[in-house]
Amino acid sequence: MNDDIKSKHPRDIFNELKWKEDMGINECSIEYIHRGVPGNTKTISGEDIVGIGHSFLTFYPDTMIPYHRILQIKYKGKTIYEKAAQKHV
Repeated sequence: MNDDIKSKHPRDIFNELKWKEDMGINECSIEYIHRGVPGNTKTISGEDIVGIGHSFLTFYPDTMIPYHRILQIKYKGKTIYEKAAQKHV
C-alpha cells in the first residue's frame, strides 16, 4: 500500500484521493469484476467517477459498481489496493 494512502477499504481510498490536497481521483484507475466481457474484468479511469456512495461507486454516465467487485486500484500507475484472494473451505 502506498505510504500516502492510509485507508484500506476502496470507499475510503476514493474519498482520500478526492479530498487530500496533493492527490487527485482523476489519476487513478480501477479494475473491477464485469460479468460478460472477455476475462470478466474491466478497467476504467478515475476521471469517469461521478459519485462515491455508501455501498457503490458511480461512473459516468450512470453505472453503479458495488465496492466488493473492485479488484485493484492504481494511483499514478502504482497499485494502492488489491483485493485479497478468497479462501474456500
